[in-house]
Amino acid sequence: MAMESRIKPEPLETAGKGISVYSDMQIGFLCTTPFHYYLFDPVKKLLSNSNYVLVESNPRQYRSAREFFRDRHVLDAVENPQVIKDFDVLVCPFLMPLVYKENQEKIFVRMVYGLSKATWNYGWWNMLFDEFLVYGSYDAKILSFYGPTVKIGNPKFDDWFNGNVEPYPVEPNKKTILYLPTYDDLSTLSWVLPVLSKMAENFNVILKTHHGTNASELKKVFSRVEILGGDVDILPLLASADVVVSDYSGAIFDAILAEKPLVLADIPGAETFPSTTPSSLEHVVRNYALHTSDQALLRDYIVQALEEDPYLEKRQEVAQEWFAVRDGTSGQRAAQAIVNAQKDQREEKRFVQKALLTSTEFNKDLYKKKAERFLGKYFSWL
Repeated sequence: MAMESRIKPEPLETAGKGISVYSDMQIGFLCTTPFHYYLFDPVKKLLSNSNYVLVESNPRQYRSAREFFRDRHVLDAVENPQVIKDFDVLVCPFLMPLVYKENQEKIFVRMVYGLSKATWNYGWWNMLFDEFLVYGSYDAKILSFYGPTVKIGNPKFDDWFNGNVEPYPVEPNKKTILYLPTYDDLSTLSWVLPVLSKMAENFNVILKTHHGTNASELKKVFSRVEILGGDVDILPLLASADVVVSDYSGAIFDAILAEKPLVLADIPGAETFPSTTPSSLEHVVRNYALHTSDQALLRDYIVQALEEDPYLEKRQEVAQEWFAVRDGTSGQRAAQAIVNAQKDQREEKRFVQKALLTSTEFNKDLYKKKAERFLGKYFSWL
C-alpha cells in the first residue's frame, strides 16, 4: 500500500514566506499539551479558518494545558465536544480514538512530532489517517505504507532557520548543559540528574522535562538545576546550550537539527522495552554520539563534548535523510499540504479502517480513555 503523496505543495518560490494560506475548509489543530502548541503554531498561524482545539489526554495534563491555552484562543472540546463538529480537517499529532470514532467522515491529517519510539510512532493506528506530514525520507518511507506523505521538515524550527530565536538567559561566564530526557521506563532522570546537579557548581545546567513529567517535585530536590516544564519552548534553550544531554527522547533529533554537541545516557537493555525496537532511531543514533550508562563516564563525556564532539559531522551527514527541509519554510509547506488534503477513499484502506474500528485492540484503547477519566490514572499509551 506504499505510495507517494498525490498532494504537491505550491512551489515556495511563488508562494513566498509568511503569506497566509486561504482555505474554505475549517481546520482544527487538536492539542492535549502545550508541547502541541509549539508543534502546530508555525503552521496554524499561516492558515485562515483554523483554530486550536483542546482534547483531554489525562486529567493532570488537561488542567495544565487549559491554563497554558487560556490566552491563546483555544476551543475546549472537553467542555463542549460539539466544537469539533464544525471542522472539515482535523490535524493531530497522533490518533485520538474518541475523536476519530465520532468524526470518521472528516479529513484526518497527522503531523509527525518526532522520530523516536518506533512501536508507538508507526503503530497500526496510523491506518486511520488520510495524510501524513513527515520530516524527511526516513519517516516518509515507513508511513507511506499507511497513506500519502508530504515531506515538510520540522516546522517548529522555522524561526531557528530564519534567525528569529532569542537565546534563553543564562550566566554568560559559564557554559550551558541542556538536559532533555524522555519519561516513563526509558527516562534516565534517576541517575543523570544527580550527576548534573554536581556539575551545576561550574556550569549552567537546565533541565527541560518531558511534557508527561511533573517538574514540581524535582525542583524540591535539585535546587541547583534550573528545571523547566513542558510548557517552555525548546528553541531558546537550544540557542543557549553548549551541549545537549538526552536519553531516548525525540528531543535527540531536535538537538541534531540544531547541530548541537550531544551526549546520550543509556539504560542497559533498553532496546527490548515495549515502546521501542532495536532498529528505532533512538538506538541507531547511538552510532553517531557519545553514550554511556556510567555516571562518572557521563560527566567525562559531557566535558569532552563541550570541547569537541567527535560525532558532530557524522550526525550532520545522516540528518539529511531525517530532515528533508531546513530552510525555514516547513510551516508554509505544511499549511499548503493541509489545504490540499483529501479523504483517502481507497477501498482496501476503508476495509482495513472498518476492521480496526470494530477490533478488540481499538476498543481497548477507547476503554483506557474512559478508565483514565474515571480513575485519574496517567496511562502511558500516549
